[in-house]
Amino acid sequence: MKYRHWITTVLALLFCHVILTGQTTPAATVQIRLQVDGLSTTSRVYLQAIHENKKSTLDSTYQNGQGEIVFQYRTALEPGYYNVLLPSETELPVLLSDDQTVTLCTQMDQPIENMAVEGSLENELLYNSLQYDGRLGERFQAEIQEIQRARQEALDQAFINQLRTRYFLERESYYATIFSKYTNSLYVKYEKARQEPAILDRILSASLLSNSDRQRMLLSHYWDNVDFSDARLLHTPVVYDKLWQYFNKFVPDQTDLKLEAVDILMDKVADHPAYYRFFATWLAEEYRAPFTGNMDPDALYIHMVDHYLTYERAFWADSLQVYAWNLRSEDQRASLVGMAGQTFTAKDIAGTEHNLFDLQSPYIALFFYHADCDHCIETTPKLVQKYQELKDQGLEVVAISMSTPEDEWKAFMEQNRMDGFVNLTDEDSNSIYKRYFVRATPEIYLLNPDRKIIGKHLSVEDIQPVMQLDKTGGQTGSSPTR
Repeated sequence: MKYRHWITTVLALLFCHVILTGQTTPAATVQIRLQVDGLSTTSRVYLQAIHENKKSTLDSTYQNGQGEIVFQYRTALEPGYYNVLLPSETELPVLLSDDQTVTLCTQMDQPIENMAVEGSLENELLYNSLQYDGRLGERFQAEIQEIQRARQEALDQAFINQLRTRYFLERESYYATIFSKYTNSLYVKYEKARQEPAILDRILSASLLSNSDRQRMLLSHYWDNVDFSDARLLHTPVVYDKLWQYFNKFVPDQTDLKLEAVDILMDKVADHPAYYRFFATWLAEEYRAPFTGNMDPDALYIHMVDHYLTYERAFWADSLQVYAWNLRSEDQRASLVGMAGQTFTAKDIAGTEHNLFDLQSPYIALFFYHADCDHCIETTPKLVQKYQELKDQGLEVVAISMSTPEDEWKAFMEQNRMDGFVNLTDEDSNSIYKRYFVRATPEIYLLNPDRKIIGKHLSVEDIQPVMQLDKTGGQTGSSPTR
């Protein structure tokens, strides 16, 4: 098998050389040529670009009759990482930097293993490393199987880990040589950024560090291998992949720790505008931290607006955009988890006014809904059932019907048997939403006996564990299912 791959690769190199020297189009600044044996002439091939966290299709084509696929342009593309998408979702990565001409030759059967590159050092480095990793993995598995056959027994995990370490050190040496030789290449910047800094393991194993110091050091050194002075990396998948991992795996779902992680990251890119803009806008507009008793994403949004999306620092935004960020943050500011809840007065179906804080039940669930909202229709009977289970444990439900005509409101209450709730309308009390921010319905807040907000954006299933942890003095940590 290995001999066949070697012969295939040599033939592919020779064929690439023929293509490269036999045809030229001097007018083309960008030229990506592929020869993919085994690819149907009717198969469409796509060229895909990556920028920050977005993928976009730039172009598509077919074989040109001689078995070639050619993408060429007179204007240079942004330096970065591109994908050639073949049928069956096969992806062939291409790195484009200053030199944007490359010829790739391979086969549909095992396209990475059979790839040969001409005319591009960046892509030679890329595919050499991909092929090296594949061969190293095959050797590791083959050695394990050979030892198992010789011993005629399964290997213990400690021995496998020892063997894995040897291969890891070999791989580390291979990449260290490339990194030192081609320091400023896009490939090296990209590959280094993909690898976790070795210091992370040492920090994790440092027994003398407190948990808070360990967490802070991990977050600070996590980005050591990313060169923020090189904006080309924003046109590769590595920056967004690391950003997602940073906030979803390395940073616990706890408001104060998320805010600390934000400050560490934003401080690192303060002098690198392209990264600053991407991180600030992604964190404010796209990142969705989970709502738990310990984590309030609205607090993260407010932090971004107050410190990073300001008139002085959001250089890419006009005054109207900054004003919109501030307006939204003001809506959210009054009802963060951990803050004291605020009372309000609203009318029931008979027109009688009720003040929220006149209720004596220890726990109050505020349920905001629309009668014609599909999720509200699904959630309401579940909440009715949960109330029956928890009312003897001190739960009261205040259901606020939003923008609903009286006849529809009454019909909804009767249909869902909500007579056990305190049913109110927002018709004459729009000031409710200055006290409790409602992004979408259904919305459930939970107040404890001190009328402190201990949960928001909760699912029905979240109510009981949040109540229980508050009663026992523990930290809430339920994960909303919505």
